[in-house]
Amino acid sequence: MKKIMLTGVLLSLFTVGCATQTTTTNTSAQDAASQKAMSELKNGVSIYFDKNSSQIQSKYHPYLMAASKGLAQNKNLILELEGHTDSTGSVAANKRVSLERANAVRNKLVIDYNVDPDQLVAVGAGSLKPIDTNNTAEGRANNRRVSAILKIR
Repeated sequence: MKKIMLTGVLLSLFTVGCATQTTTTNTSAQDAASQKAMSELKNGVSIYFDKNSSQIQSKYHPYLMAASKGLAQNKNLILELEGHTDSTGSVAANKRVSLERANAVRNKLVIDYNVDPDQLVAVGAGSLKPIDTNNTAEGRANNRRVSAILKIR
């Protein structure tokens, strides 16, 4: 009976030890990813969107998390969010969609990541500032974005 109890205790300790190690490893990996994302945000990050969409893909959440942490730690930082579109559609529609994209990122940061709205600036540029050609599907996809740049007030 003692042998069974001792085995159970050792097994429990082993399981807890493994869980603790995994948590530490995961936290370290998250911290490294957050630091990398923060560094990239200082240079500017593009969050890309599907055609006629302002839905943020989950692959961009590490950047949003890093931005939220950085903004919370330094109230002198602001995050500029500039929405863009490709050149298909009318000027008015592109302006609206680009602003919707910038506001989608802004709202996600405020609602899901508790970022101070005063630290966020969202604007829509429409199709006026392409980073790629609008003559190919790939180029148009590159132009459908929100540029996010951390700046000091």
